[in-house]
Amino acid sequence: MNVDITSPSAPAPNFISTIPSGFPINKVQVITSAQNTTTPVETVDASIHAPSDTSGKGKAVDFFNPTCAFSSDASKVSVQSTSSRYYAAAYLRDAPDTFKSKFTTNRVMYDEVDRAFSKLSSYGSRARCEGSGDKKRILVSFFAQADFTSSTSGPCADLFDLVFVQYSPADVKRNVKAKSLFVTDIPLFLTETQVHSAFSRYGSVVRCNLSLWNHYYTAIVQFSTADLIAQFDDTWAILCLSNSLRVCPASYSKVQRDARRQHVAVLAGIPKNIKADLADIANQISAKAINIPLSYTSYKPKPYVYMNFFSQETLNSALELTVSFKNRGLTWHSSNDVKNLCHMCG
Repeated sequence: MNVDITSPSAPAPNFISTIPSGFPINKVQVITSAQNTTTPVETVDASIHAPSDTSGKGKAVDFFNPTCAFSSDASKVSVQSTSSRYYAAAYLRDAPDTFKSKFTTNRVMYDEVDRAFSKLSSYGSRARCEGSGDKKRILVSFFAQADFTSSTSGPCADLFDLVFVQYSPADVKRNVKAKSLFVTDIPLFLTETQVHSAFSRYGSVVRCNLSLWNHYYTAIVQFSTADLIAQFDDTWAILCLSNSLRVCPASYSKVQRDARRQHVAVLAGIPKNIKADLADIANQISAKAINIPLSYTSYKPKPYVYMNFFSQETLNSALELTVSFKNRGLTWHSSNDVKNLCHMCG
């Protein structure tokens, strides 16, 4: 209906007037509607976090927390099953020339291998390549041993007589670990080439990868043979451009790794910018490794050094010795006292 809003009659309190802007207010139809005064908790759309102390006209939903069923003892159940995957690999160094000339890119090789093995129901995920050079290989996997056996029993005619052999990722990982070192306390100003060269003094290095950890680098250094790692059973640190780097065989367990940091003492009061000069002191007191921490802000050496020892007896013997460097007396402290040392003079 037409309402003259210039009328002196007062609007009803429960009505809202909506007027488009730009029109004369005395010539506009006004649609009025009653405001909803229903309490939110009384509707089905009410929040699940609202109190449910009202009936909600019989439509309120009762929310509850389900209880988790306890799992039965896996060792006593009637049916036991585990997921098995069988891996096979084809080394490209042994691949027929016809295969290598026809499939020149990794993507084309993947597609052709997938096409050849997709007829087997248990064929796993997409084929992929690992390694480089003579160790480059195509990896495939199967969930059924029968399909795995048929694929590795002889050359694959669909792939120009490409041969797949049994492959164990776990064995490869153990083999790599047996030939690798885990290196810590590498300053950020050292490069991968410099670290690689430092370890080349101990044998042929085939891989050296640096990773950032806090304000230092860590590294995995892999040698060509596992017998080169034996020398690091007794060597806990090496020098790289006068910086002491801690080393540990990658095959060591956590207990073996922690043992190298169990017996520690701090020698404080060393002059500034002293690094490799402390190696002579370490040799005289039978310390297995040393580390001069770097300031987090300035990245300059702090005036104290951590000394790691093989045993508590060796540590106690070192604490009985008085040590000086360049006519300056040094003092022994425990690692717990470092927070109380002066970062300027030690």
